[in-house]
Amino acid sequence: MKAFLDYVAGKKTKDPYVEKLEEAVKEAKKNREWRHEYMTLLMRDRENVKKGEEMLARLIVLLNEDNRISDIVRVSQDEEYRQKLYLEYHIV
Repeated sequence: MKAFLDYVAGKKTKDPYVEKLEEAVKEAKKNREWRHEYMTLLMRDRENVKKGEEMLARLIVLLNEDNRISDIVRVSQDEEYRQKLYLEYHIV
């Protein structure tokens, strides 16, 4: 376990299991299809994060316009309440 954690932390180790793992990682990095899929997922994740940020910003503006200041604080901390207000304000 220590050798694996050292590997994850970027430290070199001579543990046989970690050496096999490192070889598998190198092979995976060479795989063009895997890299394409990974980049596609990464791009989609970034788009989803941006969309979520835009939705939250829109909700905050609308709550501010309605003088619902306490709700602004709550939506920043309460995912369930935030989803409820997205529906209330027709954001989703």
